[in-house]
Amino acid sequence: MKKGLQWPIGVAVVLALAVLANVYIAIRANDDPSVHIERDYYQKAVRFDADQALRQRSERLGWRVALDARRTSPAEAEVSATLTDSSGAPVRGAVLRLAAHAVARANDVFTVTAVEANGRYIAAVPVNRGGLWDFDVEAVRGSDRFVITQRLDLPDAPK
Repeated sequence: MKKGLQWPIGVAVVLALAVLANVYIAIRANDDPSVHIERDYYQKAVRFDADQALRQRSERLGWRVALDARRTSPAEAEVSATLTDSSGAPVRGAVLRLAAHAVARANDVFTVTAVEANGRYIAAVPVNRGGLWDFDVEAVRGSDRFVITQRLDLPDAPK
């Protein structure tokens, strides 16, 4: 190696290490499942009035949903929903969709469609942890559409 060439090589190595460290930090910072980044937030803002109107129509509809969950395996929970109308009678024949995410891992969203059985709607939700979960519930029957968000405490996986 030529005399005096070690300093430029040393500076280049230090700069390359700094660039690699910054790339690593940027990747790690954007890969955190506990941070929720709203997808297409501008369109969500544009739809705000329509979403609020839908929530008000849901309230006027008078439907209620009661969620219950039990762990069936370390990687799955059975979520059952009882959907009732304003008089307390079960709502039958609806399509019920659930979008679930753990509060601690808001970026991991699981969407499932529940199956109606004996007046209840049952869905197997892939879950990777116990604790508090938010469920966005959407029930559609004919022209009626009901939406609500509920929080549920899922038990830890059986040992």
